[in-house]
Amino acid sequence: MSKKKSSLGSNPLAQGIFSKTDDSTNQESRIKNQESSFLNDSEKEKVNLRLPIELNDWLDELLKQGKRKHGQKIAKEIWVQAALELLRAAPVDWLDIDSEETLRSTLSQLESSFKLRE
Repeated sequence: MSKKKSSLGSNPLAQGIFSKTDDSTNQESRIKNQESSFLNDSEKEKVNLRLPIELNDWLDELLKQGKRKHGQKIAKEIWVQAALELLRAAPVDWLDIDSEETLRSTLSQLESSFKLRE
């Protein structure tokens, strides 16, 4: 069988000037660029996270101001990981938290202790 020629002529992109990008390689490199380097020594798992609008706006402003001030931004993912690391390191037995009210109270106590140190 012979190939049918297109009535539009030959494809200019098939002439060797351009080469098709391998989608899987390109996607992998984009994912690697988006992954944070904050927790280098452990495996990462992608999770969905919903934030209150106030916190999300604060993070967005932090990223924007950080980029203006330092020429680069720290990704939201890194800020969230850092916050969780800070909570994990806090002098709290997190397994004792039995409700959202207990969690709010504990966080309020932590905040007060941080403010006392200032």
